[in-house]
Amino acid sequence: MVDRFKVRADLSTRLAESFETALELSGGTAVVASMDDDNAEELVFSANFACPHCGYSVPELEPRLFSFNNPAGACPTCDGLGVQQYFDENRIVQNPSISLASGAVKGWDRRNFYYYQMLTSLAKHYDFDIELPFEQLPKKIKNIILHGSGKEEIEFQYMNDRGDVVVRHHAFEGILNNMSRRYKETESMSVREELAKNISTCPCHDCSGSRLRQEARHVYIGSTNLPDVAEKSIGETLRFFNEMSLNWAKFLTIRLFR
Repeated sequence: MVDRFKVRADLSTRLAESFETALELSGGTAVVASMDDDNAEELVFSANFACPHCGYSVPELEPRLFSFNNPAGACPTCDGLGVQQYFDENRIVQNPSISLASGAVKGWDRRNFYYYQMLTSLAKHYDFDIELPFEQLPKKIKNIILHGSGKEEIEFQYMNDRGDVVVRHHAFEGILNNMSRRYKETESMSVREELAKNISTCPCHDCSGSRLRQEARHVYIGSTNLPDVAEKSIGETLRFFNEMSLNWAKFLTIRLFR
């Protein structure tokens, strides 16, 4: 509690000072409660652009907040592009009618000895046939092959250059995760270009393709937010603004900005 007093006309200075102190101590929020009525609703005030009920706040509304070309307004997940890249299992499993050993996934067949050893150990652990067409494998096995074994450790046997068998126990990261990691870590342009053939794009799961950060998407023009307005045609947008009802103060503000 910062202060308590009965409201009188001569206490305006004290009231202002108490509000200022409360806002400084709380990070921008002040609550006024009645001393006489315990059932009276508390009044919540905020120095920020904040919801008085849950405290959610947004930064100062500036033009740059509504531009996906500006870091202040761009969605941080997709960097304002509106799309995300991901390794597409439909591209990775190029020929599901043949087996993993025969090349259902390019680079993981018997011609690539290192990765073929991994799949052989994986098949032994989960008891599936690596020579079986990929499309005939159980759904659970397909998911493990593509997305990994999670925390479950598997015994992998690798043959080194001297012909010695080396045993390692670790989880299997999955083909999709393996490609994603190598794509990020490699310094070879040729490797990156080859891996990029397995990449597809989809709308950003955070901004749904609007390219704007969450705070900008939560600002509404009437009952419509900016991304929804931007999706309208020119005629629909003109009709939307012509039919929009504003009070006098908001109308003057718009005229001032024009």
